[in-house]
Amino acid sequence: MSPRPYRSPSRESASAETRSRIIESARASLSRQGVVTFTIDAIAEAANVSRMTVYNQFGSKRGLVEALSDDLAARGGVGRLPEAFRAGDAVRGLEILVDVFTGFWERERLLLRRLRAVTTLDPELSRTDRDARRRQALAVLLHRLSAETGRPAPEETETAADLLLVLTSFEAYESLAAGGRDQRTVAQLVTAAAKRLLGVRGDVGPPGP
Repeated sequence: MSPRPYRSPSRESASAETRSRIIESARASLSRQGVVTFTIDAIAEAANVSRMTVYNQFGSKRGLVEALSDDLAARGGVGRLPEAFRAGDAVRGLEILVDVFTGFWERERLLLRRLRAVTTLDPELSRTDRDARRRQALAVLLHRLSAETGRPAPEETETAADLLLVLTSFEAYESLAAGGRDQRTVAQLVTAAAKRLLGVRGDVGPPGP
């Protein structure tokens, strides 16, 4: 029987604190005015750690972006998403999903805009696809909606998921909010458009508690 590896609580705590500090530095680099310098060297320097420490913590720049994206999602309220799957019916679940993501887009709007610009321009980061998770959530709700209402038809659920992925995207939110609409209004517009697209009924309004 091989001995269990020894884990030092103090060392694990220090590692977690270092990881958190690096993520905070990455977040701060996207929040600054002017040109964004999103490099491992710049983030390491701001966090007062070595470049190698960043790689030891995250494995790669892509790993750092994934961790930062998880942090943004946690702060932006995406942890509410399970409420959509626990809703009494799929239409209500869709309303909650729209509210969750429009709320996330609004709370982290500046950082998400800059992070998406950075990932689009960097070949290593362009392979990161966070939208796949949102599409999966939409597909689950649409399959449930199809079973409950017959809409969309089973053979149309994947196409419907692709369309709703666009409708619930950050880019769609930016476009709709550009005219001065607040998050609540955008959520109502997106929800109404989704229901029309799917051919389902339901009062349009913000999700309740």
